[in-house]
Amino acid sequence: MKVRLAAGSTVLLGTLLAGCGPAHGGGEEVVGPAPSSGTGTAAAPRENVDTDDLLLVVDDGARIHEECRDREVVVAADDAVVVLDGACSLVRATGRGTTVEVGSADKIVLVGVDNTVSFASGDPEVINQGRNTTVVEGGAAAVS
Repeated sequence: MKVRLAAGSTVLLGTLLAGCGPAHGGGEEVVGPAPSSGTGTAAAPRENVDTDDLLLVVDDGARIHEECRDREVVVAADDAVVVLDGACSLVRATGRGTTVEVGSADKIVLVGVDNTVSFASGDPEVINQGRNTTVVEGGAAAVS
Protein backbone atom coordinates (compact mmCIF):
# COMPACT_ATOMS: atom_id res chain seq x y z
CA MET A 1 0.00 0.00 0.00
CA LYS A 2 1.49 3.34 -1.05
CA VAL A 3 0.78 6.13 1.42
CA ARG A 4 1.28 9.81 0.72
CA LEU A 5 0.50 12.46 3.28
CA ALA A 6 -0.17 15.77 1.57
CA ALA A 7 -1.49 17.85 4.44
CA GLY A 8 1.52 20.17 4.57
CA SER A 9 1.71 20.68 0.83
CA THR A 10 -1.46 22.76 0.77
CA VAL A 11 -0.14 25.05 3.50
CA LEU A 12 3.24 25.34 1.75
CA LEU A 13 1.62 26.08 -1.61
CA GLY A 14 -0.68 28.68 -0.05
CA THR A 15 2.28 30.35 1.63
CA LEU A 16 4.28 30.44 -1.59
CA LEU A 17 1.40 31.80 -3.63
CA ALA A 18 0.17 34.36 -1.09
CA GLY A 19 2.17 37.16 -2.69
CA CYS A 20 1.44 36.16 -6.28
CA GLY A 21 -0.97 38.20 -8.34
CA PRO A 22 -1.12 41.49 -10.16
CA ALA A 23 0.95 44.29 -8.65
CA HIS A 24 -1.05 47.24 -7.38
CA GLY A 25 -0.24 50.67 -8.75
CA GLY A 26 1.00 49.25 -12.07
CA GLY A 27 -1.39 51.40 -14.07
CA GLU A 28 -3.61 48.50 -15.19
CA GLU A 29 -6.98 47.99 -13.63
CA VAL A 30 -7.95 44.36 -13.16
CA VAL A 31 -11.65 43.80 -13.71
CA GLY A 32 -13.28 40.58 -12.53
CA PRO A 33 -16.64 39.11 -13.41
CA ALA A 34 -19.77 40.97 -12.40
CA PRO A 35 -21.13 39.94 -9.00
CA SER A 36 -23.94 37.41 -9.18
CA SER A 37 -27.04 37.17 -7.06
CA GLY A 38 -26.10 33.63 -5.94
CA THR A 39 -23.67 32.54 -3.28
CA GLY A 40 -20.99 31.63 -5.81
CA THR A 41 -20.93 27.94 -4.86
CA ALA A 42 -22.55 24.99 -6.54
CA ALA A 43 -25.39 23.36 -4.65
CA ALA A 44 -24.57 19.98 -3.15
CA PRO A 45 -26.70 17.09 -4.42
CA ARG A 46 -29.61 16.24 -2.14
CA GLU A 47 -29.68 12.57 -3.12
CA ASN A 48 -27.28 9.85 -4.21
CA VAL A 49 -25.96 10.02 -7.77
CA ASP A 50 -25.39 6.75 -9.66
CA THR A 51 -24.09 7.07 -13.24
CA ASP A 52 -21.78 5.07 -15.50
CA ASP A 53 -18.79 7.15 -14.32
CA LEU A 54 -19.68 8.20 -10.77
CA LEU A 55 -21.27 6.92 -7.59
CA LEU A 56 -21.89 9.75 -5.13
CA VAL A 57 -23.34 8.75 -1.75
CA VAL A 58 -24.79 11.67 0.22
CA ASP A 59 -27.63 9.97 2.14
CA ASP A 60 -26.61 9.73 5.81
CA GLY A 61 -26.95 6.17 7.12
CA ALA A 62 -27.10 4.70 3.59
CA ARG A 63 -26.55 0.95 3.15
CA ILE A 64 -25.32 0.20 -0.39
CA HIS A 65 -23.97 -3.03 -1.94
CA GLU A 66 -23.38 -3.07 -5.69
CA GLU A 67 -20.78 -3.44 -8.46
CA CYS A 68 -18.23 -0.63 -8.75
CA ARG A 69 -17.67 -0.98 -12.53
CA ASP A 70 -14.44 1.11 -12.57
CA ARG A 71 -16.31 4.20 -11.40
CA GLU A 72 -15.17 7.08 -9.24
CA VAL A 73 -16.81 6.74 -5.83
CA VAL A 74 -17.35 9.63 -3.41
CA VAL A 75 -18.93 8.85 -0.06
CA ALA A 76 -19.89 12.17 1.52
CA ALA A 77 -22.57 10.67 3.77
CA ASP A 78 -22.21 10.20 7.51
CA ASP A 79 -22.59 6.75 9.11
CA ALA A 80 -22.93 4.97 5.75
CA VAL A 81 -21.90 1.42 4.88
CA VAL A 82 -20.90 1.04 1.23
CA VAL A 83 -19.74 -2.30 -0.23
CA LEU A 84 -18.58 -2.21 -3.84
CA ASP A 85 -17.65 -5.45 -5.55
CA GLY A 86 -15.05 -5.36 -8.32
CA ALA A 87 -12.67 -2.60 -9.35
CA CYS A 88 -13.09 1.12 -8.64
CA SER A 89 -10.94 3.82 -10.20
CA LEU A 90 -11.02 6.23 -7.23
CA VAL A 91 -12.59 5.96 -3.79
CA ARG A 92 -12.95 9.14 -1.74
CA ALA A 93 -14.40 9.10 1.80
CA THR A 94 -15.31 12.61 2.97
CA GLY A 95 -18.07 11.92 5.48
CA ARG A 96 -17.99 10.94 9.15
CA GLY A 97 -18.21 7.45 10.65
CA THR A 98 -18.44 5.69 7.30
CA THR A 99 -17.28 2.22 6.26
CA VAL A 100 -16.38 1.64 2.60
CA GLU A 101 -15.32 -1.79 1.32
CA VAL A 102 -14.12 -2.25 -2.27
CA GLY A 103 -12.86 -5.18 -4.30
CA SER A 104 -9.95 -3.05 -5.53
CA ALA A 105 -9.15 0.58 -6.24
CA ASP A 106 -6.46 2.49 -8.09
CA LYS A 107 -6.53 5.29 -5.51
CA ILE A 108 -8.11 5.79 -2.08
CA VAL A 109 -8.46 9.28 -0.58
CA LEU A 110 -9.65 9.91 2.98
CA VAL A 111 -10.47 13.45 4.09
CA GLY A 112 -13.32 12.83 6.52
CA VAL A 113 -13.42 11.82 10.18
CA ASP A 114 -13.68 8.33 11.72
CA ASN A 115 -13.87 6.54 8.34
CA THR A 116 -12.58 3.09 7.39
CA VAL A 117 -11.89 1.98 3.83
CA SER A 118 -10.91 -1.61 3.05
CA PHE A 119 -9.83 -3.19 -0.21
CA ALA A 120 -9.88 -6.92 -0.98
CA SER A 121 -6.97 -6.92 -3.45
CA GLY A 122 -4.43 -4.74 -5.22
CA ASP A 123 -1.99 -2.06 -4.14
CA PRO A 124 -3.89 1.25 -4.23
CA GLU A 125 -2.28 4.65 -3.84
CA VAL A 126 -3.54 5.95 -0.49
CA ILE A 127 -3.84 9.60 0.48
CA ASN A 128 -4.97 9.90 4.08
CA GLN A 129 -5.72 13.48 5.12
CA GLY A 130 -8.56 12.50 7.42
CA ARG A 131 -8.75 12.38 11.17
CA ASN A 132 -8.98 8.97 12.86
CA THR A 133 -9.30 7.31 9.44
CA THR A 134 -7.87 3.98 8.35
CA VAL A 135 -7.26 1.99 5.18
CA VAL A 136 -6.87 -1.77 5.55
CA GLU A 137 -6.57 -4.77 3.28
CA GLY A 138 -9.55 -7.11 3.57
CA GLY A 139 -13.26 -6.51 3.91
CA ALA A 140 -16.40 -8.13 2.54
CA ALA A 141 -16.27 -6.84 -1.06
CA ALA A 142 -15.72 -9.35 -3.85
CA VAL A 143 -12.79 -8.90 -6.21
CA SER A 144 -14.85 -10.00 -9.28
